[in-house]
Amino acid sequence: MKRTAINFAILCFFVVSVAQAASAQQVANIAGKWDVTIRMPDHNVSEQWTMQQDRSGNVTATVKGSGGEQKVTGEVNNVLLLLDYKVGDADYKIRATVDGDTMDGSVTIGKKEYIWSAKKSKS
Repeated sequence: MKRTAINFAILCFFVVSVAQAASAQQVANIAGKWDVTIRMPDHNVSEQWTMQQDRSGNVTATVKGSGGEQKVTGEVNNVLLLLDYKVGDADYKIRATVDGDTMDGSVTIGKKEYIWSAKKSKS
């Protein structure tokens, strides 16, 4: 009887530990509309992003800016947004940390890096 109780306690501890680890690994929810700002040396660029994501963290986004509209794909890994895409001859690489309704990070365009930030749109 005592051995069964010990085994049961160990099993309960294991189940609770696994549940806590699973909840700690949740993917941040970035679905929705975002107001994005890219800080360049002499001006800021404003864009509107509409993002969707699936359960595994794959992201599809539509980026609207002064140059038109662009489709982008990438992923959100826990709280890290990772996007790599190409516009014309320029390669874009975005790395940002998600914190609720804000994201902060950088965009690398070719060999130059700029500050990239986003706030969840109120509209």
